[in-house]
This record gives sequence, C-alpha cells and structure tokens, in this order.
Amino acid sequence: MNNKLILLAAFAVSIFLSCEKDATPAPTDQPFRITVKNEFSPLSGRFAVFLSADDGKVLVYREIPGVDTVLLEWPDTLADNRFDCTVVKITTIEAPGSGVKDTTLHLTTYTNLSSGESINLRELNYQQVTDLNVTFTGVTSVDTIIVPDGLTFVRPQPSNNFTGQYRILHTGQFWLRIRINGQPMWRFILFNDVNGPSLTTTVDANILLPIFAAPANLTFPFTAAWQYKVDGLVDTTALKFLAMGDLLRAPGGPIPVFSDVDIFEPVSNDVFNPGPKPYNGFRAQVNGSDASSGGYTYFSDFFYPDIPANLPAPAFDLLPTVLADNRLVATQCVGNFDVLVFSRTRTGTPNINWEVNTKPANGIVSYRLPDVPEALGNSFPALKNYDFGGQVRSKAESYEKLDYESAIRQKLLNADPLWQAKGGYLGREELQ
Repeated sequence: MNNKLILLAAFAVSIFLSCEKDATPAPTDQPFRITVKNEFSPLSGRFAVFLSADDGKVLVYREIPGVDTVLLEWPDTLADNRFDCTVVKITTIEAPGSGVKDTTLHLTTYTNLSSGESINLRELNYQQVTDLNVTFTGVTSVDTIIVPDGLTFVRPQPSNNFTGQYRILHTGQFWLRIRINGQPMWRFILFNDVNGPSLTTTVDANILLPIFAAPANLTFPFTAAWQYKVDGLVDTTALKFLAMGDLLRAPGGPIPVFSDVDIFEPVSNDVFNPGPKPYNGFRAQVNGSDASSGGYTYFSDFFYPDIPANLPAPAFDLLPTVLADNRLVATQCVGNFDVLVFSRTRTGTPNINWEVNTKPANGIVSYRLPDVPEALGNSFPALKNYDFGGQVRSKAESYEKLDYESAIRQKLLNADPLWQAKGGYLGREELQ
C-alpha cells in the first residue's frame, strides 16, 4: 500500500473515531478554564480566542479587549478533559490617502490543552531602531562598507561628502566595517551605549581599527537564498547582543544565493595590540529553502561558544502531506522530533495564516481544522470556507532541551525572547 492510501485510511479512521465520541462521561463541578492576557493596545489589532471539541465544534468564543485579561470557561467537564484552543489576531492597515485597507488574519491553534493553561499575548521584540548618519573624513574612496543589521538608505561616496545613512536594529551596541582608499584590509569602528532614534557622527579614517584576523567561515546545509543572523552574546540576561552578520536586504531587491558566509569580528588581533572581544559566545539564527526536487526549508537557532563551521542537519523527516476538504490534513512522521506544525496560508483580501501546533507520533498524524466561530465566519467568508488554495506546510520542530509539553508552554507563555535558542531549535518544513 502506497503512502497516499495509508494517509487516506488514517482520514477514515479519524472521522470514525470522532463519531464515536457522543457518549459523555459524568461532569464535575469545575469548568474548563484558559486564561488569556492581552498586552497589546487596541491599535495593534483585534484579538479573539475560542475553544473547540474533538469534533471541531466551537464551545466558546470571546473577543479579547486591548490591555486586558479574559477567562475562557466551559462548564460540565472532567478533570482530564482537553480541548483545542485557537488565538485569532486581526490587523487592518490602510495605505495613506488610498482608502484601501489590507486585512490580515493570523490564527494559531494549540491542540489538546488541559484546563488551567495561560496564554500571554505580548510583543517580545527587544531591539531598538536607530538611524545612523555617518560622515567619513581622511578618505579618498569608500570601496565597501558593511553595517550589520543595517538597512542602507544612502551609501557614502564623493558626491555626498562620504556621508552614509543606515537604519540599524540593535540592542545598544553596533559596529561597521569598511574598506577605504583601495586598501584590501578591513577596518572597523564600534559604537557603544547607543540609545535614541538617531545618531549623527563624523569618523576620521585614522581612528578606524584594522581587522587582522581571518574571518570564520560558516557553511550552510545546501545552496539557497539564506537568511541568517549571527550575534555576539554581550549579556543575555539584559538582552544585549552585537550583530555580526550582513546588511539588511532592501524589500524587493535581488536575493543572493550562496552556500557559506564569512563572519568577521570587530576586534583587532594584532599581536602587539590585541583588542578584547566585547562578547562571550554567539547566537546563530538561520533559515533557507532548498529549491531542488525533494527539498525543504531549514530552520535553526542555537547558542555556540564559537562561530560554528557547520550547522546541524535534521535527522528527521515528514513524508508527503495529503489534504481532504481543505480542513483535514495528514502526514507521516519519520524519526524523532518534538512539535508538529501545520500551516495554511492565503494571500489576497484578506490575507489568512492558520497555524496548528500538535504532538507528533511515530507514524501518521492527522488533524482537521475546527469549525470557524460564527462571528468570524460572517465577517470573513474566505476563512469560513477554508479557502487556502489547497496548500499546506508541515514543519517538524526539534529541541535539544525541550519536549512537546515544555515547548508548547514556552509558546503559550510567550515570556522569553530567547527560548528557542536556549532550547536548541532545529526545524524542517515541507511544502505540499
């Protein structure tokens, strides 16, 4: 029997079992409870949450006001009852002066939750944004300049008196490296204790320190248009990092394809005047898609004592996914990993992304999307009709230091921006 027939058989079994759950055990006096704390303001979007039974029936639906806490309850349950919980975020952006609104729905379903769980909705972006305006003096040419995690607005050149403008994401410390006057050697300058929306400065070429050390070479698992971020760990408790990677890519610009990258460090390793490293260890976040036949999208997020020469390769896999009626999906898990994530995406009006986090198993796992609450379905017919174009992404997530329950709790509590790196995250996503 081929894989597709096996998965279709799993569909039939799952539907049969859902029909056998009519007999309800005697209830207890304690309702099923989920607490949801919303720290977003009403300007950030609308939020809602709903509970679903095994057959997909919506048990309770509530909108969540901005900067508020709600208690979701369902009575007449047993102590060991578990339900699926879906969080909905609705954001609407209007292009200035156009009158055209772009609406995005993001739904996240956590399967088989027990009573008493808490869900926190909050922004964990710890980086600040600073516009750097830097003028270089004592130079006849600026041949190459790299500002890690910086988006280029203006490149320094003779016509603008060697003044560059960059929008930089950082945590209080950033640097740039530069080649000047036709010299092959990289030089750098480090900016410390940066706060505020802008920084205007003049840099004399004589104060630029040389980088004598050879760069560390980081090899990726395959050739692709990689997105990567390598940070030096300055103080993880205070969320202080120093970006070590490349410039940010301009939206809509060309996307380079590569298989490895050189990582430079902002320290002078001159044996006569060594420079100290302002960090201890590294964090590497990487993702990229293999476009070859049978390829997949790779994700990793790890802490390392040194910049790694190679990244870990997944020892697990997902066999081709089978869809039915736009709601039911099944895939076969191969190898050991901790969390299975199904994602459906619809582009258009509105944009919809529905992500389901569920527990993997040794073999076939199937899941049918729950019913759409009436209030949401009436407002968004595409969501009610499960209009996703027949595509689903299935992702296997592995954590070195977490299991399924602890990984899901990290996602629910949404308290630690570094939790994936601390857990040692490796993911493999298949597009079907």
